[in-house]
Amino acid sequence: MNSLHILHSEAATGWGGQEIRIFQESRLLLARGHRVSVVCQPDSPLAERCRSVADPRFKLYPVRMNGTLSVSSFFALRRLIAAIRPHILHTHSSIDSWLVSFCGKLLGIPIIRSRHVSIPVKNFRPSSLIYSYFPDRIITSGEMVRTMMTAVSGVRREKVVPVAAGVDMQRFDFHIAPIRRELNLPPGLPVIGKIGVIRGWKGHEYFLEAAPLVLEKFPNARFLIVGDGPGHDQLKQKITDRGLAAAVTMLGHREDIPEILATLDVMVLASTGGEATSQVIPQAFAMKKPVVGTQAGGIPEILGQGERGILAEIKSAASLAQGILTLLQHPETGQQLTEKAYRYCQQELTVEKMMDKTISVYEEVLNAKPVK
Repeated sequence: MNSLHILHSEAATGWGGQEIRIFQESRLLLARGHRVSVVCQPDSPLAERCRSVADPRFKLYPVRMNGTLSVSSFFALRRLIAAIRPHILHTHSSIDSWLVSFCGKLLGIPIIRSRHVSIPVKNFRPSSLIYSYFPDRIITSGEMVRTMMTAVSGVRREKVVPVAAGVDMQRFDFHIAPIRRELNLPPGLPVIGKIGVIRGWKGHEYFLEAAPLVLEKFPNARFLIVGDGPGHDQLKQKITDRGLAAAVTMLGHREDIPEILATLDVMVLASTGGEATSQVIPQAFAMKKPVVGTQAGGIPEILGQGERGILAEIKSAASLAQGILTLLQHPETGQQLTEKAYRYCQQELTVEKMMDKTISVYEEVLNAKPVK
């Protein structure tokens, strides 16, 4: 198919896996010769990163999206979309999905809706309308979320397509050298890390509770918390209050995630809910780093029900600690898991495969319903 023009919309104001994937897919679409427009909040981190893209085929449109019923936002978006006429409208969050989808229906432009999280959708109108009526396809981040979406009234299974987050195998290369000296980590001591936005359902509290249990067996172990978010200051205070400052280091937001992963001996995902297919798990797979993840959302799916990583109980510091200790005490177990995970990542979780599937969805919709 000829070059497409895709408009991504995102009303959220944070910077996490969802926003990272939008930005990543936008650049990958450009690399394949397509045009991309992004509509997002003017002062969002996504807008800041979009401003750094120097490509004439890429356009950023900062639009204030005040709410699903915002008349001013709707008319601003309608004027914009009518003027630039993209081939596909690809929405991502609740507010932008309502506003942009109304515009798409009025203008006859196909709509794709992504569902990035595993939080159930309430099965009654108007909550389910955004999935059952507006979009031509729904892209989910995994099979588990696809199954959840098909339980929503009016959503047919063939309308939902799972497309897992992909990892750039060239950037996330297991040959990358660790940065222990920069992080003040002496050689030989075990390093356990947690990477992600610091918010309630990410389970940082349980990761913190697991640390003393691991320290009982490995007193010199160090724990790294990478990321920022609304819970940053509160978590930092808890580290101090519990006397863990010597063992637990908060690094804040980092862009050098491959180098951070290269430094870890174990990567932990302690989420208590909401997680679909985390981007950091495929990244750990590519870096051949063993993973301990909870049984929340789509984590068991991507970990192959325990074949590619250790599964821990949700909201259980003891279970997380046991998973970490298993990997530290039995490195051969970790090696077996990482080899399986790496092969799976090569076959199923590359950015190339992610974009092949995504563009295929765009083309199917356009072939079935030409743009007017």
